[in-house]
Amino acid sequence: MAVADGIIVAEAVAALNLVDEGPIGVVGGQKAVRRVSRDGQTFVLKVVALELTTDETLKRAEREVQLLASIDNPNVVRVESELIELGSPVSAAAWVEEYLDGEDLGNLLDGTQWPWDDAKTMGVQVANGLAVGHKKSVIHRDLSANNVRRLSDGTYKVLDFGFARHTLRSGITVAGQPGTRGYLTPEHLNSYSGGPMQMSDVFQVGILLYTTLSGVSPYPWNGDDYEYFSRLQSGAMTSLAHHRPDLQDAQVNAVQRALHPQPARRFRDAGALRDALEALP
Repeated sequence: MAVADGIIVAEAVAALNLVDEGPIGVVGGQKAVRRVSRDGQTFVLKVVALELTTDETLKRAEREVQLLASIDNPNVVRVESELIELGSPVSAAAWVEEYLDGEDLGNLLDGTQWPWDDAKTMGVQVANGLAVGHKKSVIHRDLSANNVRRLSDGTYKVLDFGFARHTLRSGITVAGQPGTRGYLTPEHLNSYSGGPMQMSDVFQVGILLYTTLSGVSPYPWNGDDYEYFSRLQSGAMTSLAHHRPDLQDAQVNAVQRALHPQPARRFRDAGALRDALEALP
């Protein structure tokens, strides 16, 4: 696998006329994420190293930037540049996104049970960000807690559509079914034909809602794929009501519906989930 090393990052910084202020998150790997600035403003630089044997990574990066650039929504990260290609022959691609303060949702899941109003706010805003993508036939496919960020003002933003698939561009695909253990859907396991769909994003919002409300995941992954996949395929999870008997039936039912193992039994898309949550007390 190609690596987004310091030389590639430095080339991207120079090409985009940026000042590098250091890495964000894990250092190393195919994608580098850097805090950068220009003219006194802070941004995030993403640099993706390209495989020598295929241009699939470049296509995926181009798609990510194009999709994000086409979305204007307060609950989706904003793209601040076009994608640029680096090297000759091309060895990397880079682009700039808005800088977001606050913390990833994954850092806020500490086993405590959130009040309904706080979890509802998160669910409504995340679903709202996904809904604008769904209107463009875009699904996220990998909505884990680390792909949601809560800003200091309380706003939630959906991050990293890098695995998103524009369903109208069926010629561009990602090998296998990308996703994060603990946040997969039955569709990721090919339990239903067609793979992840809009209702899959709904399922993943359901996981976030259940986890914030109960303090535990509905489908925890403990390192055993076979056991995890079996539970996920069979829908073997503890009812939210078991953890939160104080919640109203309508509140529990909305989360449980989002987590139904059969996609057709869930909300049809993120917009429908958002509207249902907003209508609840």
